Amino acid sequence: MLFFKFKLQNYKRCENCSRESPEDDAKFCIFCGKELNHPAKQKLLYIYEKNPAIIAAFLAKMAKLDNASISRDLSRFISSLLDKIDLFYSKDYGDFRSSYAEVFALEKSGGRSISKLCSCMRISSQQEVDFLICILLDLAYFDKQMSDSENTLIESIIIGLGLNLIVFRELKIKYEQIYHFTSKEQNRQKQENDSKMTLKQAYEILKSREDDSFETIKKNYRKLAREYHYDNLYSKELPPELLKIAQEMMKKINLAYEIIKEARGV
Repeated sequence: MLFFKFKLQNYKRCENCSRESPEDDAKFCIFCGKELNHPAKQKLLYIYEKNPAIIAAFLAKMAKLDNASISRDLSRFISSLLDKIDLFYSKDYGDFRSSYAEVFALEKSGGRSISKLCSCMRISSQQEVDFLICILLDLAYFDKQMSDSENTLIESIIIGLGLNLIVFRELKIKYEQIYHFTSKEQNRQKQENDSKMTLKQAYEILKSREDDSFETIKKNYRKLAREYHYDNLYSKELPPELLKIAQEMMKKINLAYEIIKEARGV
């Protein structure tokens, strides 16, 4: 990726009246009232069409879907996503965290179209593709389910960037499986008061039937084990909370397999 490193320019001299402000942190000229080219403004102009700011803008477009209000919890979650953007791009774009928040605010209240944002973004690696998709899915599944409008918007972004929709849909399935499993397990635990896993539950977890052959059950087990294996999910840049849920699911899968093996005397 080729880009020019950010270099702070002289910001005390007003471009309108050519007089110099005596204050180091001034944002407006004390003589004519015009906005100075202060550091925050320079950073915003520099990062505005760079990839991390584009992703922040995508998040803003998602957040304003259906004119939904942003709760305090959602606001904190979005802030954590902007932190992730800052961390992911820290090598190339250090110290721009506050600029991403400005971009988010600007794009939420209007800003550029999805097609314009897509035309500005230049993706350089599969890792960046996975990061983009996962951070959009993180926001979409904040309330544990993705709406039709959120799905349509993300697919528009994927298509606009010329990316593979299959990659997105595969990752979406994993998110759905994890959140569905979590919800189902929470309900089950409440109903059964933390009782031990039954043979019937073991078959359900392995997506198998009691009359399936052991080879079929083994095949289902191996497929699920691959899907929820930590290394596989970690490479997709999933958030820590999802990785933790996946680890719990992996424990259930292993336990279910052992219960069925023991019941069949294998």
